[in-house]
Order: sequence, then structure tokens, then C-alpha cells
Amino acid sequence: MRKVISCFFICLFTVSLLFSGISFPVFAEQHNMAEIVGIDYDRITQKAGGGLKTYPVELKLGDVTFNGELSADFGLTYDELNEIVNQVLSEKGLTPERVALVAKIASRAQRDAALYWGDQVLEGLLSYLEIPNTAFSVGDYYDHVVHQGTASAEKSAKIEGAKKAASTAIKEAAMKGGKIGKIGKIAKKASAALERIPLLGAIENTVLVADEWTSGNKRFDDYLELLEENLALINDFYATCSTRAVAKAESKDEQNSWVIKFDKRKNYRTYNGTFWGISGNMMSCTLSGELTGGKSKEGTYSGTLWLDCEAVDLSPVESNLENTPGLAPVKSLIYGPGGYKKVSDTAVSKTVLTREIQGELRVSVTSSQGVVRPEVAGSLKSGGDETTFSFARKIEWRDDSMAAMGAVGLTEATFSSSDVTSVTMQSSSRVTLKGEVKTQQDSTEVFRQDPGTIFKPLDEAPVITIRFS
Repeated sequence: MRKVISCFFICLFTVSLLFSGISFPVFAEQHNMAEIVGIDYDRITQKAGGGLKTYPVELKLGDVTFNGELSADFGLTYDELNEIVNQVLSEKGLTPERVALVAKIASRAQRDAALYWGDQVLEGLLSYLEIPNTAFSVGDYYDHVVHQGTASAEKSAKIEGAKKAASTAIKEAAMKGGKIGKIGKIAKKASAALERIPLLGAIENTVLVADEWTSGNKRFDDYLELLEENLALINDFYATCSTRAVAKAESKDEQNSWVIKFDKRKNYRTYNGTFWGISGNMMSCTLSGELTGGKSKEGTYSGTLWLDCEAVDLSPVESNLENTPGLAPVKSLIYGPGGYKKVSDTAVSKTVLTREIQGELRVSVTSSQGVVRPEVAGSLKSGGDETTFSFARKIEWRDDSMAAMGAVGLTEATFSSSDVTSVTMQSSSRVTLKGEVKTQQDSTEVFRQDPGTIFKPLDEAPVITIRFS
């Protein structure tokens, strides 16, 4: 027996923990906010939290940069995994609370098993300490008090006589060095426990070390039997969840493909440009659409992108219309030999300028490491292109240089356009003398205008950068 017990000497630390009040580690629950409380997600083969894998993408059109992402949907999200968990719970008549309870029972069984064997080890160790003037060891006394009770008539007298000797032996052993000293220190703690608690079966947090050894063993066996029945059901629950989760993840992977996406809501940009020869006009633009690839990050991506442009501020042109190069002939005529001056400049309607284009692109990604600038074929102007423009303004010039003689010159002109490359002038020029119209000339003329750089980004070849690092 002692040879067997000596093999347990490595458990000294475990036994010390038993009587020092330090509890054995138990399962600690930590939950993601998306997890169902009580479910051990580590036991499900297919982990959640997959979702999108993304890499940043830039698309440049000249000086304007748009941001997108290269992404693919991998694994299961918590919503998808929780849907499977709830379905399996329902099918097997389980609740998260019951699953969690069995997990706690299992962790308790592990802890109690440690105490169970620790009790046996302690008894064996104490058997090395003899009680002076008796045939008993301290281990015999421990065994009797813990496992046989004090009702044994044959041993009661001897036990009573051995108590004092046992206490002395333990104290003396604790003062020594080496193996006996270590055992003595542990036994000293056990002795203190014996004085406080006559029956060590009352030790807190264990169902295994009982008043009576046989009873304790039986309860432990019953405990394990009940645990095994519950564990079988719970193990089946987790196995079923794992099988379905893996199948769903594989199904998603089969349908999955990498995509380069540009979200219109995240790609509002503004830039300045010249229009009709006047600088300082502001435009806005947005980019949207997606290019679809294959099962790998590398490969060819193709699809349609939309670029929408809109005038934010064309007031520089509106207030300087007569100074546009296209109206130089009008200006030279009106401000020529006479004394004409501009007396009014008003908007007939709000200026509107929008342009919607779509283009087909093909992007060849040959590497998925670091910063990649793939080859881009096609352009944003390879598909539809629709421009909306409306402009209307009225200007009046007046010549009062001969007003003293009763003569007044007046030119009224309305400028309108639905084409960014031209403006139409409808004018009426007349001279009145003492309130009577002496001459009048009406005309309609079209003047060419230069749209300038207001659409410059659209004229640039797209450059794409993907950051895999």
C-alpha cells in the first residue's frame, strides 16, 4: 500500500491546496455580446464571427480619389450560427440554461475528483508518520475519523489515546526537514482542520469526502452516472450544431466570390474647375458600383461603375457671364463706340448641371501581397452618358450719354442654354428719343462656349490601388 501511495508524492501541492482554502480552477464563462449565454461556442467546430474579409481599394480619376473595398463573405456570422443553435436546442428539447448547467456539473466533477484522490493521497502520506507508543500511524487516525466515524467500539479507546500522541508527532515532523518535514507541514494543516471540523466529510465544496467512505464512493458513482447521461445529450447537441454549421459555411463558400465595391454614400467628392472660361466653379461627384471576381483574391474582376456629377456652385460663371471668352463679340459690340454700361444682371432660373455616366471595367489582379496596382481595361465613359444642363440669365445695358438731349440706348439680352458647349442670346436693341423709339433691332445668335475642366475627372483613365498589407 505504501509503495502505491508513494507514487502520489507529486500530489503534495494538490493536497496542500485542499487544506489551505484555495479552490481548484473552474470553468469561467466569457460571452461575446452576440453569443447566447450558456452556450460554449468553443465546442462548435465552425466558429462564428466570420463575416466579411475586406481590403481597402482606391480608384483615382486624376486628382479625385474614391474609396472602396475588396471583400468576400467567409464563415458564419453570429446571427447565422445562433440560428443553427436555436434550431438544434428546439429539436432536442433543450434550453441554454440546461446546457450551461451540465457544463457546470462537469467542471464540478473535475474539481471533486481532484479532492477525491487528494483525500486518498493525504491518508497515504500521513501513514508515514507513526504515533509514538502505539501501533497506529497518523494516517490510521485520519482514516478512522474521516471514513469510519467515531462509533467504532473496538478502536475508540485506542483512538482517544492516540489523539494527543498524533498531535505531538505532527508538530515534531513539521519542524524537520526533507520529506518528513513536508509531510509534517501538510499534516499539521490537516490536524488543525480536524480540531475545527471533527468529520472532514463536512469540508466545503465537495460531495466526495463523506462521513463514511463507502457512502462517499457510492454518491460519486451515482454522480458520474447522472453526469454521463446528461453529457451524452449535450455532446450530441454540440456535435449536431457543428455538423450543420460546417455544412452552412461550406455552402456559403461555394456561393462566395470576391467583389470590389464602391458605396455611393461613402464617395461624395468635390472639386473646382473652369467652365466657359471662368475659374472657381465647384462640382461634386459620387462613385458607385461593383466589380465581381472569382473564388480567389487574384484574378479578373469585371462590372459596371456609375459616376454622377452635379454642379455645387456655378456662381462665378453666372456673375461673369459677359466676361466668358465665348461672348467676346457681344462685349466688344456693346462696349464699343457707345457709352453702354451694365445696369442689371439677373437669373431667369437656377442653373442646373448634372452628368451621369456608366462604364464597364475589367481589373486584373495578379498578386494579393502588399500594395497592388492592377491593370485596368475599359473606361467610365464606355457605357451610358447623360448630361442635363439648364442656364438662363438676363442682362441689360444702357447708354445715357445723350440723355441730356433726350436720347437713350437700351439693349436687353436673355442668355439660355441646354448644352454646355454653347449659349444662345436673344437680344433687343433700341434707341429712344424723347420717349419715342427711333430704331430697334432684334436678333438671336448662338455663341460657342468651352466647358473647360468641369468634367476633367471623367477624361482621366481610372487607376486602382488595392492594399493587401
